[in-house]
Amino acid sequence: MPSKGLYIHIPFCVKKCNYCAFLSFNADDKTKQDYVKALINEIKLKSAGRPSVETIYIGGGTPSVLKVSQMRDILQTVFECLDVKPDPEITIEVNPGTLGSSDESILSKLKAYREMGFNRLSMGVQSTDNNRLHFLGRIHSAEEVERDVRLAGKAGFDNINLDLIFSVPGESKADALLDARHLIKLKPEHISCYSLQMEEGTPFYEMADNGDIIEVTDEEDRETYHEICRLLKGAGYEHYEISNFAKPGFRSRHNSLYWDMSEYIGCGLGAAGFEGGVRYKNVSDIEEYLRAYSDEDSLPNKPLFDEENVNTTFDNISEAVFTGLRRKEGISYKELCKSEQEFWTVFADAKQEAEKFAESGCLIMDRRGLRLTEKGIDISNQIMSLFV
Repeated sequence: MPSKGLYIHIPFCVKKCNYCAFLSFNADDKTKQDYVKALINEIKLKSAGRPSVETIYIGGGTPSVLKVSQMRDILQTVFECLDVKPDPEITIEVNPGTLGSSDESILSKLKAYREMGFNRLSMGVQSTDNNRLHFLGRIHSAEEVERDVRLAGKAGFDNINLDLIFSVPGESKADALLDARHLIKLKPEHISCYSLQMEEGTPFYEMADNGDIIEVTDEEDRETYHEICRLLKGAGYEHYEISNFAKPGFRSRHNSLYWDMSEYIGCGLGAAGFEGGVRYKNVSDIEEYLRAYSDEDSLPNKPLFDEENVNTTFDNISEAVFTGLRRKEGISYKELCKSEQEFWTVFADAKQEAEKFAESGCLIMDRRGLRLTEKGIDISNQIMSLFV
């Protein structure tokens, strides 16, 4: 059987950011410890048959708020219960301000991560301007970002991703480009750039709805995006996915599993997974999760899901087009169907509209498959929606 990915969700954070719609919240030490115990039991439940995994990604929330001993117990369970393939990519998300209070304590924690098996670090930077960081609700400073990246290299990490958010209300294009230049100077192997979205249920959404902040216009957002793309490509980063840029050889292997329809196991509160043609989302109520998985001797017969959907053949092909078009390479007809003819038989209703996008320079259609142009990225959702 092909190897899978493993995603583990740690829902805890010090403070909810103003833009964040992810499943995350602050918690006391007892809740964190109870959660780690339950998470370990869930991993054991889902390890029946000892599935093979080639990537492990621990995200959140902020996984680095856990104690080193707790993270070690989680990763040790993974290695004991699953068949972790040689040369795996093992990523942990960290936020500056959560690794320690001094250079010594930060370096100690990062070295512990390396020693327990993590070989990729993904750091939520978001901005390098202290005023903007405060506005976003981040708990760290720009100076702490530089410090933590430097110490991560000293600890032995040579595969580091830095996240950047642009199109923040009140931020100019020049501001965003300055952020990007600052990240380039830190020499990470990977940079992820995201346009700020006003997600329902967040403080920013309410502020925008009340007129307290004004969203950046779509036109300015797209101009900023393309300028950042040109800047990063000029600095040697490959633009391999709509929001992701990597030095040669440093594409995110785990995220690539999502985009090429590979299977992945989801563990933890609200985590999503895709196995055996079934997409699922774990239960997202912390009390229900802890009740279900706290006692190793009385685990449920099957994992608890909030959502579970068995994909049809069309679902698989449709999702593969939707996610595959995010990649630089786009999608191949033969990757999804037996031939170009069969592909357009499945999507006969979409072909005419797709040809219009191709004629306008937004989509490349050739004998191999489909891929977005730089112009097409700006309307990617419109193009992708043809195949849903």
